[in-house]
Amino acid sequence: MQSLTVLYLIIFFTVSSLAYTAKDGNVTVTVGPYVQKTYLENSPGISAPYLGGGAFVVQGDVSAKGSLEIGMFHGNKLFYREVGDHYLAEITKLMLITMGYRRWFSEYFSMALAIYSSYPMGDEQTYSREVGPGVAIDTSASDITEYGLDLSIQGDLWIKGRTGIVLDLRYQKSVTSKRNEQADQVGAMVGIRYLIQERTKPTK
Repeated sequence: MQSLTVLYLIIFFTVSSLAYTAKDGNVTVTVGPYVQKTYLENSPGISAPYLGGGAFVVQGDVSAKGSLEIGMFHGNKLFYREVGDHYLAEITKLMLITMGYRRWFSEYFSMALAIYSSYPMGDEQTYSREVGPGVAIDTSASDITEYGLDLSIQGDLWIKGRTGIVLDLRYQKSVTSKRNEQADQVGAMVGIRYLIQERTKPTK
């Protein structure tokens, strides 16, 4: 994540002339690989792996400063929970859906805040555990639905005509975590954005 942030800052300050201009009526689609990692604090004997997946984001501009956005992220997620001196880490495959609003601060830099819900697409798998006899621990990996907040920072890397390449950095805050569970995520996507609809003035 640090290297991606440095890359973003370099490009942000050197290629600012290559940018997308939001306009009422524009609709864009962004697709690309998405890499995420569960943010763990004070987790003895375990580090969260980087997990890959894919992303599909549809954005509809409502003005030159704002856009409505819906995203779908498919991939694996790690859930980590402690109970006393015992812990359990599980990984499950999820479909995560975001719905929110993107604010354009310039033609090449924007931020978005959204709510998300995620749905498991398979059985959870044990990644690591240290559970003694008679101790019962479960994680949100087995829940039907998980909810949270999604913060996105996005910048243009390259653009030509209707096509562009963007870097999207995200932090996803789980609000339905169990007690003593860590399920927040950081992630990054380098995606291809394509303008599929553009509002034009009618010909007189």
